[in-house]
This record gives sequence, C-alpha cells and structure tokens, in this order.
Amino acid sequence: MFKKLTEISADPWAWADNFNLTFGFVNFNIFQKYKKIQKIALYGAGLMLAAWMLFGFDSTPLQFLHALYDGVPLYLSGSGSIEQLGAIYSEYYGKEMHYSAFVIYFGLFYFMSRSWEKAGITKSKNLAFSFAAMFLSIAVFEWFWILSFSAFQNQPWISTWQFPQAKILIQNSIFTLVGVLTVIYMLTERWFWKGTQQLGRAYFFRMKSWIPWILLAASIGAGLLWIYYPFDVQLFTVALENGEIWQSSRLFPQTLYTLDMDPADALNAGTWFYMENDLIHAVNTGVKFLWSITTYFIFRVRKPLEAEL
Repeated sequence: MFKKLTEISADPWAWADNFNLTFGFVNFNIFQKYKKIQKIALYGAGLMLAAWMLFGFDSTPLQFLHALYDGVPLYLSGSGSIEQLGAIYSEYYGKEMHYSAFVIYFGLFYFMSRSWEKAGITKSKNLAFSFAAMFLSIAVFEWFWILSFSAFQNQPWISTWQFPQAKILIQNSIFTLVGVLTVIYMLTERWFWKGTQQLGRAYFFRMKSWIPWILLAASIGAGLLWIYYPFDVQLFTVALENGEIWQSSRLFPQTLYTLDMDPADALNAGTWFYMENDLIHAVNTGVKFLWSITTYFIFRVRKPLEAEL
C-alpha cells in the first residue's frame, strides 16, 4: 500500500494516464482518450450553434426538456394537444442556460485543450487544465452576474448563503477554487514535483503579449456597458407577497429577472419574469464571450519550463 502511494505521489499524472480501467473490450480511462473528449467538445459546440441559429437567439435546451417531460406524456395520454405542447415549449423560451453559453464554453474547452496539446501537455493534465480554465471562466462571469443583479436590481437574496440559492454559490465557489488552484499549480509545478530548489514557473503564460490585456480591458468595458446600459429598457413592477412593490432598474437590465416573491420567508428562491430584448441578450452573450476569449489568451502557454532547459 505504501509503495503504491509512493508511486502515485511521485508522478500522479503518469499514474492517472496509465491506470487500467478496461472492462471487457471497453477502456473507460478518458485520460488516454483525451482527443475524443476534444472532439466531443467541438461537435457539441457545433450542435449547440446549429440549435441556437435554428431555434432562436434567446432559445434554451430547457424548452425541449419541458416539452418532453411535461408535454409529451399529456399528448400521448390524449389529455393534451399539439397546441399545448407548443405552448409549453414557448413558455420556457429565454429561460435558464442558453444555447449560446454551451457554444462558448464547449468552444473554450476545445481550443484550450488544443493549445495545451501543442505545448506538450496531454492526457490527464490536458483535461484537468482545460476543465479548470473553463470552470474559472464560468465562475468569473457568474460572480459578476450574481453580485451585479443583487446590487443593481435590488435582489440581495441571490448573493446570500441560504438554500436553495446557496447551491449555486457553492458551485461557483468550487469552480473558482479549482481554477485558482490550477493556476497556482501551473506556476509552481516544477518546484513541487521536480525537487529543485528553484521556485519558478513551470509554464510560460503569454502575459507579455498585448492581446490578453486588451481583451481584459474589453471584458471590463463590456461589463460596465451592461451595468450602465445606454439604450431603451422596458421597466416594470411586480407586487410581492408581502405587499411591497418591486421596481426593475435601468442598471444591469436583463431578459430574465429572477425575483424573490416573499422576502420574509425562509425559502431563498426566485420566480422568473421574462422580458424579451435581443439587444440586452446580445450584451449578455458578448460579455460572456469576451471573458472566455480573455481566459483563453491568459491561460495559453508555451512549452513547459523543463522542455526549454
């Protein structure tokens, strides 16, 4: 047992790459088939792009899921109609995670993985770094959205650690931790795993290039544009269950508002109010896209340090 732990600790990446997970004729070690994961991400991005273009600018996979689980059983049982099926599908337009988000994050994973492969980073390390970069990109955008919506739309519940909303905050915290720890690992891997006295970088990040800095400035600028949105916004009010009237704000406008209808209860959850506006959705998507591209250029590396010595 101690010998095995010593072997794993000496080079955990090599151990993961060579771990035997073959059952019958099927090899379940995805690290050995990391290029297939790349293809899945690429084809997934292409499929989501086609769905996005076909089903509408603000369309979401949730539309099909609800039509499938809520509408089809009614239709097959004879108690529902095609019109009701279509109504269920339309009801969830613009709600939850959009096709555009899948295009952006699948694409980020693919290009990140390919970039590291060219730098000699393959198999388990390639997948770990690719997922970590994608998770960190998601987390940064989600923290920006959560804190901005909480502050500018007067919905503080969305950033408080009370269930069920706390599940989202825990998820984002995990994504953030994974991303930050991966960056620290990449910066110090040579010192930790090679036994050298030199505390130095294991990978050369391309931060001397002007491109990451321009993209970072563009991402911040796009975020500020969204907060201080200069175009027309359809304002509306909602009567809450405690008798108060909530008024939407011009700051950080949305197409989907999630409101806590009873701020005094113990349930930290919201109700959806959809306001179609393709321009606002374009700004939302643009901020997400810009930050993902920024993540790509920040994480893109040249060859590992030991390969250049």
